[in-house]
Amino acid sequence: MSNFQGDIAGKNIITYASRGGKKYSSNDIGQYLRKFKLCDALRLIGEFSYKIFKSHKGLHIVKGVPVFDGVLAYLSMLLIENSNDYRSQNMTEDDLLKAIDMYFGLLDPFEKDDENQQGFLIRFGASQLEYDREARHLLPRTLIIYRDLWAKIPGANKIDIACAIKSFSGLNLQEILVLSLALPGNGKQGFFRLYEDIDKYPEAAKEYFDVKKQRIFVNWISSKYNDFRSLSRADSPPTGEYDKFRFNPLWVKPAIIPDRNPKVGYSQVYITPIPTLVYQRVTRGLYFSLADYFRDTNKNPFRENFGLVFQEYVGLLIKKAIGELNVQQEWRYGTSKYPKDTPDWFVIKNGSAVLIEVKQSGLYLNAKKWGDLVEIKRDITKNIGAAVHQMWEFENDIEAGLCTVPDWLGGMTITERLVITYDRSFFVNSVFRDEIRQLYPAIPETYHWHTISVEELEYFLGIVGLSFIEALKEKRLDAEGDSMDFRDYYSRKSSQDDCRNPYLDSVYNDFFGELEFLSEQTKAE
Repeated sequence: MSNFQGDIAGKNIITYASRGGKKYSSNDIGQYLRKFKLCDALRLIGEFSYKIFKSHKGLHIVKGVPVFDGVLAYLSMLLIENSNDYRSQNMTEDDLLKAIDMYFGLLDPFEKDDENQQGFLIRFGASQLEYDREARHLLPRTLIIYRDLWAKIPGANKIDIACAIKSFSGLNLQEILVLSLALPGNGKQGFFRLYEDIDKYPEAAKEYFDVKKQRIFVNWISSKYNDFRSLSRADSPPTGEYDKFRFNPLWVKPAIIPDRNPKVGYSQVYITPIPTLVYQRVTRGLYFSLADYFRDTNKNPFRENFGLVFQEYVGLLIKKAIGELNVQQEWRYGTSKYPKDTPDWFVIKNGSAVLIEVKQSGLYLNAKKWGDLVEIKRDITKNIGAAVHQMWEFENDIEAGLCTVPDWLGGMTITERLVITYDRSFFVNSVFRDEIRQLYPAIPETYHWHTISVEELEYFLGIVGLSFIEALKEKRLDAEGDSMDFRDYYSRKSSQDDCRNPYLDSVYNDFFGELEFLSEQTKAE
């Protein structure tokens, strides 16, 4: 297998050609996969995926073939669409590697439209990097946003978020978190079954392992083949070359119920082709469930208020890391007829100031999937680009005397600017930054900003602590590092242990301290 390896903005990009340079279509792969017994093939994929997760590496090379969760998820989808449980042939490791090899023979849209490098990189991020994301702080972030902060924020507290979660999942927040950790925790071989003999567990565990609650939970996160097929085939790509970028229903239904039980006499089995997606479903995926739940109401009050809660979460993280006295919040200026908002947060220390603007999204789903340049530009102007323009305009208004600053900002030098997003996009300090400069030509070339996702911010604060401003400056002045996403930049400088966030770790440990029956193996890593 020939391959090319290069570095783009700190990301190690490896492209492979299928053996013999052969080209395939998604139909070719589907026809190849249809001969394998579906439930066993999905289980084998789940076993591969679990090994990748335990290795802490996003990519494995097996017999010269690259294996990662993005390709395993896509092949799982094609298997469900093309095969069934009544085929006679069992898939072997070599059979799976052959299918992965065929995947690398799929034509990419970039081969027809090599002018749209932005789209190629964004599709690459969504189809591969999206599956290899930090999980350590997902649990405390979910608890803080939905359990602790939501009821305290004016406006947001009018929405009963606990009631909404119970309505669509059938359980409360703590129950779905516990079960998302406990059930797939035994899925080393790509499947799990319900805990049935619950009398052997401590009393505290019985409350969660009640068989009725377990069934409610798996009914929420699982799908039968036919229902999965309806979901997967509903997303039509622009052309055949985009097929591998379709939305994969495993993100919302990460557990699969086979049509036949592989072992007669055993209880129902739930296959997990990508086991980590179960935990992702009830943490990161909760945002999308809540957005869908409130979608039919006027202006979607969840999305409107989530921005307020998330902004407060960001402020809380920064205050815990560098002290409340060094952090100040936004205010309004301008006139009653034309009011303006300042950036959301300010970090003030030793004569320097950092402007911080908080956004929910970087790109929306369609732009991520298909990489259409028109949609990319439109989304940027609504999100990161709008944040940068707001900060630049604020600074211009100060200079023009149109904004009177409070005493704590007077005399400070604005040295850094930071856009923080809840959703994760990739290449935000390279491709996105270049695109923003083209979309906002009035912003001078010398005007600099960083963009960081919240999951990167959590680790970043854990690494730098009180040296927050100095660390931003160091990255800006690093000619190579400035264009990198923060995870790529700090993975070259720090070990995984350096990235722990003391505040979030305390929330994480408190949660498990109350639930001692959850073993070390069930904790998110």
